[in-house]
Amino acid sequence: MGTQFWWFYDVMVGAVLLVCIFLSGRKGFMKGLVAALGLVIAAAAAFGISGAVADSIGGSAIKNGNAKKLEKCIDSSTFTDRYSAYLESMGYTIKVDKSKLENILDSDVQYDEAIAKYVNNINARKVEENDEILLEKIHEGYAVVIGDIAEEALNKFAAETAAETIRSDSSGMQELIPLLRDQENMRPAAGYIAEHYTSAAYETLISLIAYLTVFIVLGALIVFSANAFLGGRETSPTSVSSNMIGGIAGIVVAGTVILAIAVVVRLWAVMGSDEMLFFNNEAVEKSYVFKYFYEFAMNL
Repeated sequence: MGTQFWWFYDVMVGAVLLVCIFLSGRKGFMKGLVAALGLVIAAAAAFGISGAVADSIGGSAIKNGNAKKLEKCIDSSTFTDRYSAYLESMGYTIKVDKSKLENILDSDVQYDEAIAKYVNNINARKVEENDEILLEKIHEGYAVVIGDIAEEALNKFAAETAAETIRSDSSGMQELIPLLRDQENMRPAAGYIAEHYTSAAYETLISLIAYLTVFIVLGALIVFSANAFLGGRETSPTSVSSNMIGGIAGIVVAGTVILAIAVVVRLWAVMGSDEMLFFNNEAVEKSYVFKYFYEFAMNL
């Protein structure tokens, strides 16, 4: 990722603001006000509709499709093999006995505590005195393994979403691990991952695309229709005051346009898995003004 272009976002905000003020000022009071109100309505409608569209389109069809892809990438030994490799990479100089780890995963126990106890006894000594640190590493292992599976089957954004979901709450692994250890059917495990760990990624993508589509189509329809109706009418008392009020309305127009640009940047960052030189979250966070618009896009 690169952050050297962070300044461009604030320069863009200034440029959009000036252009919108200038164009709205030229249109005058009535047309400038109509454009502002039209784009505000379009932005509000897009915000309200995008979530509903994401919930609808991102429902069972996409989840089922993802579950099928995930199912092809896992078998009953996938989690054990990858988690064993992770445990050996924690820096404790341990060699995991996969059969013992499998016994733990196939038992009706609290996996966190059982794995921590096993790791701390592999070398007949306690490898980590701080139990909280060890548990954090065990949870991170869940995130890494499930994230790797999601990336292999789906894409990097889905993998990052799955990993972050597990990092914030790993309790679901108590239910998922037995499914991953099923010797005959991987579909329940794949369905669980698709439902609880990767669905949010696709809902985000759909929501961003829906917002842009509704905002552009509805905004253009309202503004063009209103301008066609108004035609060349001039209703303000003086051209100077009309232009000034139109310029003020341009500030509102600029806000909605910058918001749409923030959604586009967010969409590109998501599609590039936040690793692109220009479109990445770290660069945006260094900006002074644009980051506040971007926070809205992050919540879609």
